[in-house]
Amino acid sequence: MKVFISVDMEGISGLVRWADVSSQGIDFERNRSLMTADANAAVEGAFAAGATEVIVEENHGVEDLCVLLMDEVHPRCSVIRGAGRHGSTTAAGLDESVGVVLLVGHHGRAGSYPGIMAHTISYGMFKLVRLGGNPIGEADFFAIRAGELGVPIGMVSGDQIAAEQVSAICPWAETVIVKEALGNQSGHCIPPTRARPMIQAGAECAVKRAMAGELEPFTAISGPYNFEVELRNPVSDNMRENLNSLDEFEILDDKVIGITAPNMNLGFRRVAYLGYADRAGVTKY
Repeated sequence: MKVFISVDMEGISGLVRWADVSSQGIDFERNRSLMTADANAAVEGAFAAGATEVIVEENHGVEDLCVLLMDEVHPRCSVIRGAGRHGSTTAAGLDESVGVVLLVGHHGRAGSYPGIMAHTISYGMFKLVRLGGNPIGEADFFAIRAGELGVPIGMVSGDQIAAEQVSAICPWAETVIVKEALGNQSGHCIPPTRARPMIQAGAECAVKRAMAGELEPFTAISGPYNFEVELRNPVSDNMRENLNSLDEFEILDDKVIGITAPNMNLGFRRVAYLGYADRAGVTKY
């Protein structure tokens, strides 16, 4: 079975503040190693369960999505990283040949309290992202896209808010809570050396259950999709000009953009595009 692992940074064991996941933070290089170790734990668990191939794809949007330390990555997996990928922005390796998706280091959706560093795609740009009128997060995007392909979500690791939100839509998924969120930048953390065996065990269990046919793809939400993205700041002149040239975007008011998409492959890309749509003349996503 091929296993797809999406690794983000905000939900990594021991990390609680924006400085922890920013390249300007004093501990960023050390935290890159912690992120790599959490991902490796999931890789080890997947192979222990009988996976034949494991693809790890970077989801953390700093440094052009190149944060994992490649000289520390588990030798049996392969890694997708860097900007400008095809497909759903950070799910280029997710296709119908995958047997199960594992979400490592993920976080709660925008507006979640006390979710640690909770946001959806862009904390700096997006205050809230809604699908069909309901707030959604990155885990929801992955669950819906995987469901379109007939692939289940098997595990999530992160804080209790991320776990609760994944469990609400994929109750069959394993949840590995590596820290208790006390606020958006504070938490009661399990030491990473203790968290990693938990992640490994969760991944192993998820892959075994997937191989036994015990997990389900998420299919409760299907396309076409109608999004609303509430921005933190009013639409700039550059963004207005760009969006007015694209039929799939509608400026609903000074801070809210409507987006339509026939599938989540394009839906993810179009929502993510708003994170850089304020650059003059940039109309490709």
